[in-house]
Amino acid sequence: MTIRVLALEKDLFFSVKIQDTLRHHEMEASIARTLAAFEERLDASGEERASLAIVNISIRGVDWEAAIRAARERGYPVLAFGSHMDLDARAKALQTGAQRVVANSKFATDMPGIIHRMLEQPE
Repeated sequence: MTIRVLALEKDLFFSVKIQDTLRHHEMEASIARTLAAFEERLDASGEERASLAIVNISIRGVDWEAAIRAARERGYPVLAFGSHMDLDARAKALQTGAQRVVANSKFATDMPGIIHRMLEQPE
């Protein structure tokens, strides 16, 4: 069974990296570049529904806090990632409802492992 994730990520190159990395681990990533697109995909049902929402908290010009809230309201576990230096964003992500926040470098190097662990124990 393919694991589906929904990611909020504006950067085209990193979006491709997410999709390619997960594809090699029998996962499928749907990438949303705007809050509206992310929220629309959160409402997917059946086989199109993601198992996990991933949010880049370093994103500029997109209300990532609203994205986390929207995902949690719809019952999704939320994994956030961002700069290890931005402790304020990390704290806001956790307060907003993300279950886990990891550094960009950790996310990039252990993406499939983090996702599997998150799905096994979301809280």
